[in-house]
Amino acid sequence: MSSYISRLRAAQSASKRLISQLTQREGKVSAFLRRLGLGGKVVAPIPRAISTTPVRKAEMADPLEHATGIEKRELLLKAAGCADPWAMRKPLRRGSGRENDPTVIPSAFDGRLVGCICLGDRFAKWMWLEKGAPKRCECGHFFVLKNVPPV
Repeated sequence: MSSYISRLRAAQSASKRLISQLTQREGKVSAFLRRLGLGGKVVAPIPRAISTTPVRKAEMADPLEHATGIEKRELLLKAAGCADPWAMRKPLRRGSGRENDPTVIPSAFDGRLVGCICLGDRFAKWMWLEKGAPKRCECGHFFVLKNVPPV
């Protein structure tokens, strides 16, 4: 037991903390350590370092600097004053719908899905409209695809 205590006496601070905790307790072990001359030495625990990084909202980058592709083009259009770059605020109204005067549907692609709300129906009838000749709905209205530049 005395060799163990001599090793504890020569040990690092963690073991010295253990000795100080044992001597503070009431009992046979604390009395024994006090007789050996180990009592009364209290070692303070080593403080732990805490690191923080300040964040300021004023230094956050502009969203336009991080945007790429379609999102960047959309943000540039909004900055230029175009509040609705995709023309989705209001639905397109059906025109006369005759074969010689079809309803024009704008699209940047070769095809587009179009829904026609026919008279007397509660739900839209969907059809795939492709570039070329006008396409007729079940209700008799004609639609044609018109190319527009992409956003």
